[in-house]
Amino acid sequence: MPQSNNAELTKLYTSETGVDAQNNEPNADGPSATYELRLEAVAGDPLGNSGANYTLQIDCIDENLAQRNAQLSVGTLNQAWNAANGWVKVGDDFKTEQTFTITVPAGVQGHMFRYVATLVSVNGDVISFIESNKFVLLNP
Repeated sequence: MPQSNNAELTKLYTSETGVDAQNNEPNADGPSATYELRLEAVAGDPLGNSGANYTLQIDCIDENLAQRNAQLSVGTLNQAWNAANGWVKVGDDFKTEQTFTITVPAGVQGHMFRYVATLVSVNGDVISFIESNKFVLLNP
């Protein structure tokens, strides 16, 4: 649990579309043209309902090429600690769960990937980062 003035990214993982379970081959059932990236975070009270702004950056790293894959990356999201960005009161803290649908491009079959996410408050007082499980994609 974070302190009242802090937030933490707690989970980042890939899953099959519509399935809330980590999967290291998220488009293997088909293969599908999409998969989901799931992010969970927690923030202390009152930060989680403060309306303060932060930036969430989510990038996909192609381990085979040792570089960012722009097509699989979510990119930069400007968000705020409020209900509009999914922050809800749970016990003594606020939590959010966000799901991003990712479309699988051609040419990535058999590559190993991972996601990295960074949350940084506008004033720089709150910083958290996390990386996902490694996973392999099949072409759609």
